[in-house]
Amino acid sequence: MLENSTIKNHLEEILRLVGVAHEGVEHIDDESGVRFCIKTSESHALIGQGGETLAALNHIIKRIRARGGKEEEREEMFYVDVNGYQEQLFSDIKAKAKVLAERAKSLQANIEMEPMSAYERLFVHNFLSKDAGVKTESKGEGRNRRVVIKCVV
Repeated sequence: MLENSTIKNHLEEILRLVGVAHEGVEHIDDESGVRFCIKTSESHALIGQGGETLAALNHIIKRIRARGGKEEEREEMFYVDVNGYQEQLFSDIKAKAKVLAERAKSLQANIEMEPMSAYERLFVHNFLSKDAGVKTESKGEGRNRRVVIKCVV
């Protein structure tokens, strides 16, 4: 498996190649997961509209990691963040998921979340798996794929 320092080096090389100035790339491993945080004054160039550029950067780095490791090591979850953008996004998603799970339980109905990326859906599934009162599943195709929160009666 590619070590975290190697991933950090790959990120720094990509930033150099695309000409984005940055103050550093920090590896953080805490309760919210493994992430590589890029500090830059040019965050708009790395985040893009609606986070699309950042999603592409995450995909590239995950492909690089997958090519450098054994099959069982490829599943380690991590993400790249720029100036706390992803961290704030996941915090917002967690808050929405919590409210919608409570709504699903009180109404005893299925509640659909807005469409989100595969990584965001996985985040919601993992977060709500701790709540015995609900279960989750994904529904839809492509960009319209979303999480459905179902009340467990």
